[in-house]
Amino acid sequence: MDLTPDQDGLIRRTNHRGNGGEDSQLRRAGRHGKVVRITRGVYRTVEPDESSRDPDFDETYRELVIAVAGRTEQRVVSHSSAAALHGLNQLAPDQRRVHFYVKDGGRRGREVHLHEGTISTSDVTVVDGVLLTKLALTACDVARGGSFRQAVVVLDHALRLGVSRPELRSIAERFASTKGIATLRQALEVADANSESVGESLSRALMIEWCEIPTPDLQTEYRNEHGDLIARVDFDWSGKVVGEFDGKVKYQKHRRAGESATDVVIREKVREDRLREEGVTVIRWVWDDFKKPQALRSRIRKALAHAGVI
Repeated sequence: MDLTPDQDGLIRRTNHRGNGGEDSQLRRAGRHGKVVRITRGVYRTVEPDESSRDPDFDETYRELVIAVAGRTEQRVVSHSSAAALHGLNQLAPDQRRVHFYVKDGGRRGREVHLHEGTISTSDVTVVDGVLLTKLALTACDVARGGSFRQAVVVLDHALRLGVSRPELRSIAERFASTKGIATLRQALEVADANSESVGESLSRALMIEWCEIPTPDLQTEYRNEHGDLIARVDFDWSGKVVGEFDGKVKYQKHRRAGESATDVVIREKVREDRLREEGVTVIRWVWDDFKKPQALRSRIRKALAHAGVI
């Protein structure tokens, strides 16, 4: 008997047995590498051309959320679990459990985290067949539950996805007496839809915390005397210094058809040289630089001081 997934792409033991299948078929498929276990009683098929390594962490967690949510129609998926289904950017989310809203009986278990709270039907939507909190409420919940840096990351992306600032502020007012509201409000004041990645949002959150670093303009365009575009930069200070966060996503996004990763790096080098020819100082950083934030802080401060920005 074929192991046919449900509509959401997962194989549930109860449905498999209800269609005449046997547990031995699932066990055999697991031994032969044809399925992998997502959670108790739920599996997914392995594509013939799939890498032998596990899927990326976010995709694995998304599957877990869908699998666990399928066990009940009474709970609403929320917080970082809803964010995963919405595709919201998150910084270091806790994805050990699936998060739900419940009217009462909040608790944290081995597999689920039940958040006690009152939400209305206007607060929920359906994504991938799962009932979950809408994008704006999800972003605010994640922001209330995290640090300032985590809040900036998720609110930046929510704005970029089309959520309005007034809508976020309205939700903040609804939850005015809850834990984490100060963090939400602080991050909402500086959230910016022009931030295009987790790394860019984290960079800006750090700059805000570093009082001597002026707030940069985002996504500034530089053009030559003929009006031709030279570059569009992540961070710009007074047209004298630009900052570029080099994450993997950026190079994938700017990779053209037929280009190799090396081609993209070379093109970025040419772009940087053209900026320097315009008299602009260019500083770059990568994810590893966040491990030593004070060193990054010093580099940015020195560049700004040398260029007369500070």
